[in-house]
Amino acid sequence: MSKVQEFLQSKKKVFLLLGDSGAGKSTFNRALEINIWEKYGKDETRIPLFIHLPLIENPERNLVTKQLQILDFTETQIKELKAHHKFILICDGYDEIQQTKNLYETNQLNKPGGWQVQMVISCRTEYNGVDYKNQFQPTERNNGGKKEQFQEAIITPFSENQIQDYVKQYISLKNHQNMPSDDTYWELEEYQQALKEIPNLLELVKNPFLLKLALEVLPGLFSKNSKFSAAHITRIGLYDKFVSQWIERSEIRLRGMELSSHDNEHFQTLCRSGFTFCSISYLKEFATAIYDHQGGKPVVRYLEYRSQEDWKKSLFNNDGGRKLLRESIPLTCNVDQYRFIHESVLEYGLSLAVCEPNEDDENMESPSVTSRRMSAGSVQSFEEPFLMDDPALSNEQALLESPLGRINFVRHPSILQFLTERAQRQPTFKDQLRSIIEQSKTDKSVEIAAANAITILVRAGVQFNGADLQGIKIPGADLSYGVFDSACLEGADLRDVNLRNIWLRQANLRGAQMTGVQFGELPYLQQDSEVQCCAFSPDGKIFAVGTENGDIHLYETSNWKRIRSLNGHSEGVYDVAFSAAGDQIASGSDDRTVRLWDVDTGNSIQTLQGHTGWVMSVVYSPKGDQIASGSFDSTVRL
Repeated sequence: MSKVQEFLQSKKKVFLLLGDSGAGKSTFNRALEINIWEKYGKDETRIPLFIHLPLIENPERNLVTKQLQILDFTETQIKELKAHHKFILICDGYDEIQQTKNLYETNQLNKPGGWQVQMVISCRTEYNGVDYKNQFQPTERNNGGKKEQFQEAIITPFSENQIQDYVKQYISLKNHQNMPSDDTYWELEEYQQALKEIPNLLELVKNPFLLKLALEVLPGLFSKNSKFSAAHITRIGLYDKFVSQWIERSEIRLRGMELSSHDNEHFQTLCRSGFTFCSISYLKEFATAIYDHQGGKPVVRYLEYRSQEDWKKSLFNNDGGRKLLRESIPLTCNVDQYRFIHESVLEYGLSLAVCEPNEDDENMESPSVTSRRMSAGSVQSFEEPFLMDDPALSNEQALLESPLGRINFVRHPSILQFLTERAQRQPTFKDQLRSIIEQSKTDKSVEIAAANAITILVRAGVQFNGADLQGIKIPGADLSYGVFDSACLEGADLRDVNLRNIWLRQANLRGAQMTGVQFGELPYLQQDSEVQCCAFSPDGKIFAVGTENGDIHLYETSNWKRIRSLNGHSEGVYDVAFSAAGDQIASGSDDRTVRLWDVDTGNSIQTLQGHTGWVMSVVYSPKGDQIASGSFDSTVRL
């Protein structure tokens, strides 16, 4: 909270709050809103406005107005607020709106006549690319010479002390609720023992949401006197138990209710078919519909008699007891807005639509993977034999018809993580993925599924040394950190594939399509003449290049675009230096002069003469009030 408070006291405009899924970004944002309201009218005159971005249609335009309309402000009131009040916008869930627009810029915030605000905006860390800052920071680098307008911070994982404090508060809350003391209720000592003895569990629950899930499900995973040290718990295992436990409790609740004859008839039918099975099927259908029809935007709006889309009518009709199923999965409803209790539950639901848990197929000895490039003893080879006529592979067509065959999961890291853990635990699923890659050699229609399949296998630690991958079609796959030594990729479709830090020693890439392939190399800047010097600004935002023809070119390091050229030297530039504040550049040239430049405008401020030889070096004093220059004439001038 201290970093945000520091930001709110500054003249900066945008604060980016980063964190993993379940790190507590939304909880923090709500706490920040309350904190500001408590100060309002005392130390704070600005109005805090919490905006859950997925609820706003087209948030790139009129964001503030749309949120106030949701809160039932009239047009007159909105105009008055815009004209006479300043706001602190708390924008939650940027990663959930599935776009890359810079909302600060597209909404023209702090422009003349516009909303006057400071913006706090949160986003998942794993959704950000190399140039992610362009999606958040104001475009004017220094806003007319003022301090930087952008700040960011990352929510760090829980420490062991914070985990212990959370467990104690959880136990206290359960005691306050008078929970029964049966086999599903643990005391503090049992939780502490489990956290200490279960391999990798303490590392897993440094994520706040996973800690909450673990405390809910651990008592149901172990009987009394269980040997914790022999257990193997993964992220997806916690979600499997959490969702099944949620549905079981819903079934018990419905059995104890006095249902209408109509609902009771549907309930009995669902129970005969398997209530948990029907609920899981509906959960998968709901999650898949969100990705198929909304691109993953998590909030579904539905009002009977108003919503005309067929897919919504299918989800929300009450035929076959769908109303009961809707009330039995981890779903929340606020008037006409339906969403899963946490976005990670939505992502888990989509992963279920690809592959469900299969206890008969579980490989409980599968190691927890912490590195994408694994030791030889902890990996499996792509070339391990598997039977193509194995009955377990008969569901391969269903797998191709699942979201695996139509959604590129590379853009959804959390879903990939769920499926990676599933592949590590279920050998049959891993074999199905291998088979799909093989099928892509002759069937272009499965290329999306094949790209997903090989991405999952690479992340699961499967090595492809010496593998026959000739002609596979995997455009858009992520093979980073994969091991493909001596693999045959001749004629493969590798367009837009991420090959960052891949092992490709002696691999055959003859005839492979490699347009857009990413090797993880940083960009190079082509110049018109010989480069004689270069320098970064103190904040690292600007890069200056001095050339043999006397020009100095400035680049923004966020996107490596040239922003301006400094022209004035008649001969080559031997050295460039930024002032401590980053607002000036000094340059030394073969023309025997030192020039001072304004970084923002590119104008030459002053030309210093006196050297009788080439100026080989320039430097600012720490305070920035002096410049020293060294010359081929054997002198240093101040």
